Formats: sequence, C-alpha cells, structure tokens
Amino acid sequence: MVRHNPSEHFQRNLRHIFVLIMLALSGCVAHQVKESTWPEDLPPRAYFLKQYQQDTVNKNIQNQEEYLTWIIRFYKGWELYPSGWNNITQEVLLKLKNRQAANKVKVKMERLGLLISEEWAKNNKTRIINTRHVSVWGSALLKSLDHDETLQLIDRVSMDIDNLLAHKIAVDAIAADRYYAQDEEIL
Repeated sequence: MVRHNPSEHFQRNLRHIFVLIMLALSGCVAHQVKESTWPEDLPPRAYFLKQYQQDTVNKNIQNQEEYLTWIIRFYKGWELYPSGWNNITQEVLLKLKNRQAANKVKVKMERLGLLISEEWAKNNKTRIINTRHVSVWGSALLKSLDHDETLQLIDRVSMDIDNLLAHKIAVDAIAADRYYAQDEEIL
C-alpha cells in the first residue's frame, strides 16, 4: 500500500491551480484592443498611444495591446478588481450634494484618471504607480466625501502623483494613513 504525504498532495494541487490561474490570466491579456472596439466612456485612445510611444523603456518590455488592455481595465475594472476608475468617479459624483462642486470634481477626476492610468498600465517592472496606490486613492476619495473635502483630497493626490513620478517621494509613502487616520480593527 502506497501512502501519500498530505503535504506533497497539497503542493501538487497548488501547482496545478497556479498553472490554471496563469493560463487564464494570459488569455485575458492576449486579445488585441483595436480602435473600433475602444470604449466610448474612456479618454481618447490616441492619448494613450502617445503616452505609450513616448516611454521607450516600457515599450521595449510591454507591447501596445497589453498596455491598452490595462488602460481599459483601469477605467472599467475587470474580474480581479471589478470597481474601475469610472465606477469610483460615478460613486463620488453621486454622493456630492453641491452641483457646482461636482462639476469641479468631475474635471479633476478626469485629469487624475489620466495621470494614474497612463503610469499604472505599464509593465510591473517599469511602472511607479501600482494597484495598492490606486486602492489607497480610491478609498481616500470615498472617505473624503464624509469629511466634505473631496476637492482638497483630489488636489493632494494629484500633487502626490506628480511627486511620485518626479521621484520626490518614495513609492512606499503612499499609504492609507497618509490621507486619513485608519480606524483600529478589532480581531
């Protein structure tokens, strides 16, 4: 009678699951983003093509279709992160009671989306803005509504993005407590 070590069995199953996940994710990246299929509720495709062409370091690592796919995912969300920038923007705008402030917020959110997405969509080896940053900023934006300081927070995030891209602040400096003190969780 052959006995199987439960740890070996678990590791073998884990490897199989990992391979399946990697195959599924590679299939998600493989489709091409053509101009005719560019979503209408995103900034112009030409803007992102220009950004892609200007970054020769990233261009040598990541192909154009992959970059554009990540741009779409940033704005629309995807299976692993369903709430895209468009959703966050809509949620923020719907919660603002002052229409004049909402118009200003909308314009600033559009600019912020461009700044974040064009960097976030790059290959992991070359980008400065990562998914953790996007999550921190999205949460802070929603929290800013409770404090009636959304415009101020957008300006602060915009300044932080400029400083990140200029290497004036460390990547690790962008954390949730940079914008709002975190509530202690009871475990």
